[in-house]
Amino acid sequence: MSVKITVIGGGSSMFVPGLIRRLIEIPCFAGAALRLMDIDAERAAVMRELGTQLVAAEGRALTIEATTDQRAALRGADFVIVAISAGGMGAWENDIEIPARYGVFMHIADSIGPGGIFRALRNTPVVASVVRDLAELSPDAMVFNYTNPASANMIAMAGVPAVRSVSLCSCSPLPRDRSWLAAQAGVAPDEIDLPMRVGGINHCTGIMSLRLRDGRDAIPVIAQRSPDPLVRWVIATFGVVPYCWAHWAEFFPQLQRLEEPYNGRAQGLAMRYGRRIYDMDAQRERVMSWERTAAAWSAEGGPHRLSDLPHGPEDDGIVVAEVMASVIEGRGETFVVNTMNDGLVTNLPATVAVEVPAVVDAEGVHPVGIGRLPAGLAAVLSRHALVEELTAQAALTGRRDLLRQAMAADPLLDAVLEPPEIEALTSEMLAANAAFLPQFEL
Repeated sequence: MSVKITVIGGGSSMFVPGLIRRLIEIPCFAGAALRLMDIDAERAAVMRELGTQLVAAEGRALTIEATTDQRAALRGADFVIVAISAGGMGAWENDIEIPARYGVFMHIADSIGPGGIFRALRNTPVVASVVRDLAELSPDAMVFNYTNPASANMIAMAGVPAVRSVSLCSCSPLPRDRSWLAAQAGVAPDEIDLPMRVGGINHCTGIMSLRLRDGRDAIPVIAQRSPDPLVRWVIATFGVVPYCWAHWAEFFPQLQRLEEPYNGRAQGLAMRYGRRIYDMDAQRERVMSWERTAAAWSAEGGPHRLSDLPHGPEDDGIVVAEVMASVIEGRGETFVVNTMNDGLVTNLPATVAVEVPAVVDAEGVHPVGIGRLPAGLAAVLSRHALVEELTAQAALTGRRDLLRQAMAADPLLDAVLEPPEIEALTSEMLAANAAFLPQFEL
């Protein structure tokens, strides 16, 4: 089978090298065609050159193309991966620093809160445009979105029901990773009985049951062993094991407190529970280190082998190649995905996006219902999920009244600011993002 795979955001030096590694390593992708689409032609060309060198050195049959034309990249595709960041690091920096001037601090700010809302306003229309184009050009293709916020983007993709789509997350492989689970419980990997009940919303999902092979409940063991007070608190309060722990804290305003004074720059500041606010200088250096590697390889002309390719922090979490392989070969493997709820989590609204297990086979992705979340966790997540739904609608329509409602209902803003302050913050962030928000007619 000659598989055609398109990456929207294909110039990403953080995402693409690890993907190419897996496409080379997994046998079912022999003869596949990879199209790298990016608005930055130079970055896409560098990734194409890097990948082409690796393919030649490993003696694999994988063709790689680069383009700036989204529709051309999508035509005839079997699988589409979306990994974009409209506005890049500069926009993310504003998502952190502008709220900080109002006393609002989040240590990542890419999925909820004012940062997550404005990231959705920038990214969600682009993700939606990919799915709309696919409905016309390649309606049988499957879409795997890695762009944050995963939940708002999932809601937007679901607006085109003719195209099969899910959001994936680099955290979501953890509940299926025996080695990681064993490390939390302090046992050997072969003692872990993999959990099937995993549920929540993206970046705030919990493992609801986890047993050892001998039948013992592993969750109390993890609570006793964990050095992280946040993990112990989550287990004691809700009875679930959190993963994506750093993101979990953002869903609880009482956990977003600084440990050192704010003096005009939020990035890098220490927060409670051992976290620091993301620093875009460090993020830029990570990206640049990959770009230097890719550019050097392109200039040298090779040969370079997979063994020469550095492993990035995202590599273990990016499992989209394994998901596609499960479709191609009808493996029926289980992954954790983000999809529309529609009763999968019975005490969250049906119209929101949830993170749950799914069986992946030749027919596609089949989400598994997990029943009820612990009542207190459902209470917290229901509000966040409904704000994400509002955010997706605001992003797609450019309606300021919906944006105003989303900002007013956001739990962190509600806990810190009065309504006139929220409105001032909204206006300032709209102005800072004007170049990326044509739907708002600024």
